[in-house]
Amino acid sequence: MRSTLLLLALVAATPVLAYEPGTWYFDVHEVAPTFTGHYKGTQNNQAVDFDLVNDLGLAKTTTKVGASIEYQGPRFGLELSMDEQDYGGSNTISRNIVIGGQTYNAQALVTSTLKMTCYTGNWTIRIFKWPSFWIGLDLGAEVTAIDLNASGDNYLLGVPATAVFKSPLPMPQLGPSVGFKAFGDRLVARGHYHFLDYKGATYHHTGADVRFFPLKWLGVRAFVANETWKVPNNSVAKDLEIGLDRSGAGFGVVARF
Repeated sequence: MRSTLLLLALVAATPVLAYEPGTWYFDVHEVAPTFTGHYKGTQNNQAVDFDLVNDLGLAKTTTKVGASIEYQGPRFGLELSMDEQDYGGSNTISRNIVIGGQTYNAQALVTSTLKMTCYTGNWTIRIFKWPSFWIGLDLGAEVTAIDLNASGDNYLLGVPATAVFKSPLPMPQLGPSVGFKAFGDRLVARGHYHFLDYKGATYHHTGADVRFFPLKWLGVRAFVANETWKVPNNSVAKDLEIGLDRSGAGFGVVARF
């Protein structure tokens, strides 16, 4: 399904990209972000009140190989990527928490797993161009899918309980970006800042990407990124507060043609 979506998006963009010559990139990479934050209120008609680290003790357990394909031309750029990480935790909670409508009382041992998958599609318009430097505008979207499963015993009653919580986080990717190249295109770098403020909710996404090509067609990639979601109660949702932070670095191998 994921490969099909990426292929369809790429095919749809091909007629537009065909008007100008450019460079294609394909890479495989791993990224290991920390993921912290909390949910409190009501989502999908179910109560939620938990902190990913303080309550559940979640930490990264598995980083799976991600992939991206890009077109970078003199006027436009297109990026399609997918990443996936697994987190796990086991913690004796110190307060009552609620996950997907299921309450766990203080002193219960709660074991949880979280799968996070991120899909990104980004279109870059290069507004100002120089021989080795450009300034542009990113217009895209990112969907982060969170799938949390928890299990544990009610400490007071000794009753086993399981809970499932799913949270898609679709976010526009809007903001300035910059890029430069040096040493005969052996060094290629890019940075961006995406920001959204809507009904009191804010989203920030900063990132930088550096690629070095010992061979004309094959190189290595290093990148960093930080994202924050701050959704106050009664902003975009009637009764839901979300505060999340994801940040980390990644490395990969990239081919260009």
